[in-house]
Amino acid sequence: MPKNSFIRLDEARREEISNNAMHLFVDHLYEDITMKMVLDSLSMHPGTFYRYFEDKDDLYCLLVRNVTQKRAAYFNNSNEDSLYRFFLTGLFGNVNGTVTEPLNELEIKLTETFLYIPENVLLKVYLNVLKGESFPLIKDILRRMRVDGYLRPDLDDDLISFMFESMQFNLVMFYREFNIKDSTLQNKISKYFTDFMSHGLLEDHKYAEIVSDLKKAKE
Repeated sequence: MPKNSFIRLDEARREEISNNAMHLFVDHLYEDITMKMVLDSLSMHPGTFYRYFEDKDDLYCLLVRNVTQKRAAYFNNSNEDSLYRFFLTGLFGNVNGTVTEPLNELEIKLTETFLYIPENVLLKVYLNVLKGESFPLIKDILRRMRVDGYLRPDLDDDLISFMFESMQFNLVMFYREFNIKDSTLQNKISKYFTDFMSHGLLEDHKYAEIVSDLKKAKE
């Protein structure tokens, strides 16, 4: 993740660096991006770059964290139904950008790069960003859902939080392993998986209630 020297920059400069970097990662394959391309895109001297970041992977992880935090904050500040939908769809929603309420077009395209970045970088994103960002958030959502009577009483919050925080990572790995690039098929697989998981977590009457409410919202 970025060094303190980057965090101490004013917000406008940090946003400028992030936006320029997003364009670079969206417009080019990850493995084709050289450090020269990074430096040119950011209009930055090598010494300055390494004062802010460890390497190209570190910069990419920053962008992913920004997107995940933005989406999490949106749902956390929304109504209860939106919060539960966040829980059922994961931190990123569908990887192809179907669930993207707070994200702009560039940020949506960044999430789509998860399907194509090298596996070692995807693992870094999961270990360095997703685990730290999502685990406490999901545990808090579970707590609120339990208070509202949505969850079955015999669930272990730590186990369920761990399963859900790794869900999107595993789905992306599945798409890559079987070369599933069609967005419609990805949607169907993601929906099947989340429906299967959520049906096992929620009280039957609450599951039926959520499904009914979501159907009405789409009409």
